[in-house]
Amino acid sequence: MTFQGRLVLLISGLVTLAVALVTILLAWTTHSAIQTRVEADGRGAATLLARSATLAREVPRDVEALLGDRLLSEATLAAHLVAVMEAGKAPVKAVTDRLKAVADGGGPDEIWVTDNRGRAYLHNIPGPDITFGPDVRAQPRQAPYYGLLNRAPEKVVTDAATEGGKLMKFAGVAGVDKPRIVQVGADVRRLGDIARKAGVDGVMASLLAGGTVEGAWLLERDGRLAVHATGPSAGPLSERAVEAAKAAAAAGETGLLREGDRLTAFAPVPAVAGQGAGIAVVRLPAEDLSSVVGRHVKIGVLVGLLVLAAGVYGAVRFARSQMAPIERLGEAVAAVEAGRFNPFTLNEAMERNDEMGRLARVFRSMALEASYREETLDAQLLMRTAELETRTEKLAAAEHLIEEEQRAARDVQANLLPQQLPAGRDSQFFGLLVPGPAVSGDFYDVIELDERQCLLVVAGVSGWGVPAAFLMLLVRGAIREAAARPGMTPAAILAAANDRLCGQSPFDGFATAFVALYDRETGMLSHSSAGNRAPCRIRADGSVLTLADAGGPALGVRKGIPYGEAVTRLEQEDTLFLCTEGVLRAVNAQREPFGEERLAAVLHQGRGLSARDRSELLLRAVEAHVGPGGQTGDIVCLTVRRLLPASELAPESEAAV
Repeated sequence: MTFQGRLVLLISGLVTLAVALVTILLAWTTHSAIQTRVEADGRGAATLLARSATLAREVPRDVEALLGDRLLSEATLAAHLVAVMEAGKAPVKAVTDRLKAVADGGGPDEIWVTDNRGRAYLHNIPGPDITFGPDVRAQPRQAPYYGLLNRAPEKVVTDAATEGGKLMKFAGVAGVDKPRIVQVGADVRRLGDIARKAGVDGVMASLLAGGTVEGAWLLERDGRLAVHATGPSAGPLSERAVEAAKAAAAAGETGLLREGDRLTAFAPVPAVAGQGAGIAVVRLPAEDLSSVVGRHVKIGVLVGLLVLAAGVYGAVRFARSQMAPIERLGEAVAAVEAGRFNPFTLNEAMERNDEMGRLARVFRSMALEASYREETLDAQLLMRTAELETRTEKLAAAEHLIEEEQRAARDVQANLLPQQLPAGRDSQFFGLLVPGPAVSGDFYDVIELDERQCLLVVAGVSGWGVPAAFLMLLVRGAIREAAARPGMTPAAILAAANDRLCGQSPFDGFATAFVALYDRETGMLSHSSAGNRAPCRIRADGSVLTLADAGGPALGVRKGIPYGEAVTRLEQEDTLFLCTEGVLRAVNAQREPFGEERLAAVLHQGRGLSARDRSELLLRAVEAHVGPGGQTGDIVCLTVRRLLPASELAPESEAAV
């Protein structure tokens, strides 16, 4: 099958699959949506009816409670009014007239005020006085208020009751100035109107009027019919529906029952204020879902066929329009391969403004350039080969030169170190230099000034290779030249070396140095530092102390700088350890430097060791920290251990003589 045929088949298949999936999805969603809507409408209608039945009981009761609170307030006001008027010596008739005016002005319908014996001598109702007594049978309305004379209780509210053809509600309070009963009453015939308006009948009529409900029933818990309202086609409730309603009420949840093309919903009605619970039932016409789904499927199939036909037609046209430039490009590729490419064969394809046109234009340019590149490729290859050989030779020469420079720098560095350190029973000396991959020019030196004094030097220079080695020569020479002068202190030696380096060094470099004058007989040590870290003093008990940091900046930075100086004393078995920054800055694979803490720990471990053993122990610790091939700079250290003071050496010397 050709590519064009596969393209048409692919597009047609995709369109068919899309139409089928959309039709199935439409049918399923339609079925689910209609069923969900009908069930939701049924549950909502049943719940609304149940809630209305509950409110039909709650609303009148709540209104009556509010009315009772209002009557208590009016009774309290009446009690205060009577107390104030009697305190002002108002006659009984004036008080009675005032009570009538209050009642006629929108107050309570009846007002009764008694004396301390219960006789109602003040009232707005014409007629004889009434005496309140405790006998409930003889006076059902007045007896509940008899306890107000003793303020036990202080207020009373009774339920509404029919009296004289009226629905009356009464409330009373105890007197505020003396023992008495103040009772007020109101006609509450409107409670009946409220109950009817908020009742179940009105809700049922509203549901039927909406057209979504065929019938509504309110059943007792045992299934007996209490109230119902049905449409012309509703019919009675079936026994199955009644049983399902009772089961839903027992479970305390809403329920649904499908009977043919109808849906019945149930909702429990809770008991309120002692009135029994019930069941709200509504019936809705549920349209046959299968017929609805069938209609949607037919519509989907019809639309799918139309879409499929349009898709196949469009696929054929699209495939033909897209395949034409591809065929021209295929012919052009074959022509380029055969060496007979004609650029004019792509003119039609190049006129297109889509990707195919851009591809044809790019291919034509590439085909034209291919012949030119093919002609020049051999010449360029020869030229590149010759250049590569030349660069390889230059690189080998440069590497050889660098190796020679490094070798020369190492030779200079090794030759400048002292070939032999002082020996004797009073002190041990040991120096160690491990050069890094690129020589940096760090060094140590021990200069014997006389039989008892020697100069200890540890220095590091900036830079690498031959320049660093040359700067090392200058620093060592400057220090030795200054030390050769009589009476020079470490601070003076550094100041003189700094002035000489600032005037003679041809490099833009500097050096750090530590110089100490050590008296082997007394153990006195005067020292000064030029930017170098202070040495460590390891006492006989293994404790590690850092000497006082006295001195100044690095050598060769600025001329004429004074340097400070400090003095300490090495006791028997004390060790002085000097090193350059290469020891502390040695890093491991995680880029963690060796640091002061590790240095102090290793020096403490070497308690009691000789100067050589202590230095070698530190070297092994640094090598273990950086790992194989991890050293990047010079490692230089100088260790001096004081053994015996001169006072202990003298007797043995005399005995030897």
